[in-house]
Amino acid sequence: MAAVVWAVGAGVVAVRQWPAAGAAIERARDVGMRGCAGRYPDPAARERCEILFETQYVMERNIALFTRLLLVAGPLAGIGVWIGLDRRKSPSRRSRRR
Repeated sequence: MAAVVWAVGAGVVAVRQWPAAGAAIERARDVGMRGCAGRYPDPAARERCEILFETQYVMERNIALFTRLLLVAGPLAGIGVWIGLDRRKSPSRRSRRR
């Protein structure tokens, strides 16, 4: 029961905080990409710089999403694994008692 309450509470917090976190990640990408034009006059170098910032954006966004998913679903998954392992051990315990 506590894991469900945790999941709902953490889910609400994650959903409320995501717009600000997503905007900050996007803003960092945009600032970096604008800086590429000033730093690299060569179009090929500028393109590589922009690709780097786009890759960094995708990675940071995915990390932020995955972290939030782990915070929300982690306790539920942990309890599920615990119950699964307990049930796996239970039949052998029952057969010994008989």
